[in-house]
Amino acid sequence: MMAAVVGQQQLMAARAAFAEGDAHSLGVLPLPLQQSWLRSRAAGLQPGQEPVYRPLQGDGRHLFHPDDRRLARCVQPELEQLWAAFGGRGWTMFCANRDGMVIAQQAHGLEDAPLLRPIQVGRRLGETEIGTTAPAVSLADDLPALVRGNEHYLQRFAPVFCLSEPLHDLDGLVCGVIDITGLGERDPSLLQGYFRQAALASENRLFHSLTDVHLLAMQHDPRWLASPMQGLLAVQEDGQLRAANRVARRLLGLPRRGPLPLLSLEVVFAGASAAQRRRLLQPGVPHRVRLGEGSAVYLQHLRAPRGVSGRSRPSAAAANPGGAPGLRDQQREAARRAAQAADGNLSLAARQLGISRTTLYKLLRD
Repeated sequence: MMAAVVGQQQLMAARAAFAEGDAHSLGVLPLPLQQSWLRSRAAGLQPGQEPVYRPLQGDGRHLFHPDDRRLARCVQPELEQLWAAFGGRGWTMFCANRDGMVIAQQAHGLEDAPLLRPIQVGRRLGETEIGTTAPAVSLADDLPALVRGNEHYLQRFAPVFCLSEPLHDLDGLVCGVIDITGLGERDPSLLQGYFRQAALASENRLFHSLTDVHLLAMQHDPRWLASPMQGLLAVQEDGQLRAANRVARRLLGLPRRGPLPLLSLEVVFAGASAAQRRRLLQPGVPHRVRLGEGSAVYLQHLRAPRGVSGRSRPSAAAANPGGAPGLRDQQREAARRAAQAADGNLSLAARQLGISRTTLYKLLRD
């Protein structure tokens, strides 16, 4: 307890010295918070001033941008579960978009916490308005962030604890944060684990919102499939990889951030056997796929593209409305995809499927 009191006193002294122009006083802060203090000062904020809040965008209930609405839908179930576990009077949990605007929230009656009243859907909470906060640091540096007490740039927020976890879009870029903010103290090590799981689950819902791709799940341990720790791949009809979540990027050694390079499943799983590659876009139970020497993952095809393209046959579900697609339907679909991936070279497609050219031709003609 005494160490915490001394630490807060040191931070108060550092803030006062920084306000007088002493940049060396920042040494008591972690580097991401140092950078945030510098950005806050560069925005014209003074440590002793009151926060400046912009007017709400909209009426606090309706979000104008479709990306905000989609992200809010993906995050809301996780916020509700986190709130059930860690919420309470004098606390709030929210999701902010990449611009720092609150787009989803869980809160108690906050009439006893005036510091938290401005946190509402439609409110922008950026460094230029309120200085250093956990969401601002997460958005700037793509890192989990913890800011408590006098680590805040504005002295007004000295009683506040906030912890946040970044959210990533389909290109692996930061698109928002989830955050818990309140008066008092919580166990950061406990919260960080739960908030990271919530962020992964929310990002996975973004992938499930795609309707025009194959969705594949992967993990080294099949017990982690159907959990927030599963890797997800979004694959186009032509076999090109469109997107991968952060777990899949790590498993496959893909770039952590940014749009993926042009890659096909054949290239991504070049270390797999021909039989394993043939099953990549076929429904079924998880199956083992070799990645390289001494490395493999369990992969499961979760879903085919929804709807019917102009050149596609009716979907298996439409052909078999009573339940799962039949074997013949699956074979026809696999044959069509292989022929398309081979640019019409039926001999090559047949070899990749492990069937004769005649059999492939019959499946395509059915």
